[in-house]
Amino acid sequence: MFRILLHYRPSFTRCQLKIILAFVVFSSPFWVQSQDLITLRNGKQIECTITKIDSATIHYNFWKGDRELSSYIGTDNVKSYRKKTPDNFSGSVTDSLPAPQATMVVVDTSKYIKETQRWTNLITYSQRIGANAKGWSVQYYGYNFRSTAKWFIPLLFGVESFDIDPGYFDKSGYTYASMSYFNAGISPFYQLNEFFLMNLGAQLVFGDEELQDARGSESSHSFFGIAPSQGIYFISKTKVGITLGISVYEKLLSSKVYKSDVGLKLEMGIKF
Repeated sequence: MFRILLHYRPSFTRCQLKIILAFVVFSSPFWVQSQDLITLRNGKQIECTITKIDSATIHYNFWKGDRELSSYIGTDNVKSYRKKTPDNFSGSVTDSLPAPQATMVVVDTSKYIKETQRWTNLITYSQRIGANAKGWSVQYYGYNFRSTAKWFIPLLFGVESFDIDPGYFDKSGYTYASMSYFNAGISPFYQLNEFFLMNLGAQLVFGDEELQDARGSESSHSFFGIAPSQGIYFISKTKVGITLGISVYEKLLSSKVYKSDVGLKLEMGIKF
């Protein structure tokens, strides 16, 4: 029994190899630029076919497996894009690309800053010095800090105590008063720079007061009002640090003994 093994070994002349190599080198730029390319501000690149460009969005088609899909992206997320020459280019421009060849367009040259988020807690103690009352308060602020945001709306809880100025209290005609109330509202922060924030608050006040007049008669009274405030805060950039604030506050109430006030709040605390 015989076995005949035949081996075929293709052979190329040196001249043929040079021709093949020259073809590969010459045609490789066309392979590389066979698709359009969108580069995002975070460095990610999208190989696609750009179909439409306007001032706000770039529309494109891309392949996922064996399916061609369409999508778009806002130009505010795009650093640059490269668009190849349309196969049917006839000398007219339909999407603001000026050159009849692969064109690189830079959309945004600003430094990309990755957005970060973290929950921030503040616990502060403050002294309140008003025209008609003086007191103290303890507050908790909690908010989600986003590095790309300017406004932050915190959760706010607190307790406060104050003593009405005797001269102001005597004008009410009562000899004794005990007030209990709660506030409801918002107190947003606006970031001025990396260290300082502006605080604008508006609180609705609801409460009850127990009163006693000069004859010893006791009575109770419900009251309501509004308490706006405006302030500037220093908040440390570190994860754990200090916070300092100074605010102007106002009160306008329907109370029998404490009808209005304006004052200064000096605040200090910790951030964590």
